[in-house]
Amino acid sequence: MLLALLFRLPHLAGKSLWLDEISSLTFAEMKWPEFWSLVKRHEGNMLAYYLILRAWIHLGDNRVVAKLLSVLFGVLTVPAIYALGRELYDRRVGLICAFLLTISACHVRASQWIRSYSLMILMLVLAAVFLARSLRRPILRNWSLYVLCAAFAVYNHLYAVLALGAQILSLIIIPAQEIPWKKLLAALFALGALLGPAAAYVLLRNTGQLDWVPAPKPWELIHWGVFLAGAGSTGVAYVLLVICLVLVAISFRKSRETWSLQGRSIASWRLAFPYVWLIAPVAFAFPLSYYKPIFFFRYLIICLPAFLLVIAHAIPQWRPSRYRKPVLAVGLCLSLTSVVLAYKTEEDWDGSMHYFFSQVHNGDTVFPGAGGVPLEYFSRHWSGPGTAPRLELPEYAVAEAAAATFAQSHPRVWVVVFPNFAPEPQTRQLWRAFTPYYSVAEEKKFRAVTIQRWDARSTHF
Repeated sequence: MLLALLFRLPHLAGKSLWLDEISSLTFAEMKWPEFWSLVKRHEGNMLAYYLILRAWIHLGDNRVVAKLLSVLFGVLTVPAIYALGRELYDRRVGLICAFLLTISACHVRASQWIRSYSLMILMLVLAAVFLARSLRRPILRNWSLYVLCAAFAVYNHLYAVLALGAQILSLIIIPAQEIPWKKLLAALFALGALLGPAAAYVLLRNTGQLDWVPAPKPWELIHWGVFLAGAGSTGVAYVLLVICLVLVAISFRKSRETWSLQGRSIASWRLAFPYVWLIAPVAFAFPLSYYKPIFFFRYLIICLPAFLLVIAHAIPQWRPSRYRKPVLAVGLCLSLTSVVLAYKTEEDWDGSMHYFFSQVHNGDTVFPGAGGVPLEYFSRHWSGPGTAPRLELPEYAVAEAAAATFAQSHPRVWVVVFPNFAPEPQTRQLWRAFTPYYSVAEEKKFRAVTIQRWDARSTHF
């Protein structure tokens, strides 16, 4: 836990906020009427985390304090996943799994985000622990704790439902006579009752929250694997993924031997449980995305504990050989390198907004796109009351429909391009409409963000 804390503390202050973190802080700072209005209309996901964050930021109104909340949950997941590894396998595998989580770049990254992911992972791991204990010792306390942890996970992120569904699905491996059906059904009924409001929200408050998710491509599966293995698309993460896949194969081979000997049993379930948890959410979300895109690698972080459990199981199963120690040593070095790379800024909104506010004048016209939230957030935090520049934020469609007339009355406009490697559709449409009447007079690139100043063409007049 101490080592996990040391890995999760660096660069909390220096690392720029990214878009979703700025949204979290914005929601946490809203007045209660505005907050509940937004929750009812559009932002019901992560509600439990937002409520906790709203209380937590009273300890200090800065990003470091906000990030420490996620760090806390990340560190607490270390003993939780040790307990799960011990429950499914043995103490040795539990310790290995706790160590793997400690040096997991993916988990380090999530533990530094001002988002609900580290808390959700903690709750999913605890739910799995109490599910395993309930099957071994089906007393009311274990089933109650399973229900509470599972429900709390969903209210921290709705995608937790996919992991919980996989956990329940895995029970088909256990012979029917060995399942405490009355207590299981009572627990599922209680869980369903607690999740009723979340289900109603999904059905009745669908305002296109996932419309931005792109259509799936087979490459996205590799992207997801690289994210779990090394938290990014660097060469280091790809090599680390290959090593992890080798370990997964070793674990699967050893597990298959048990399955063939014992068939459907509690022992077989313990070995199969992480595989079902790892595969089922992806097997559901990826094909469904061809109808309604929902597959996004970051949301599938719900599979990270299962991924680490399988690898932890493989390491003691790998028989000593001349390859074992060197490969594991390389994997350790690559994982630590990935942790260092995870400290890098993902989206430089700090730098881009500093530049923007140093260049913009009162009355300037801005098309911020997704940058509207950062623009408002930094304007509020960096400027005193009444000192922020007054900006005009016209509607994209209105400006595009009358681009020629707009250029006459707005000789200079600013455009925030995000992400600059795949601009938003509304930004691309604006470019097409404005190109005959404007030219790019100034452009400054930052990580994932570009600030453009467009001046009206003199030939237009």
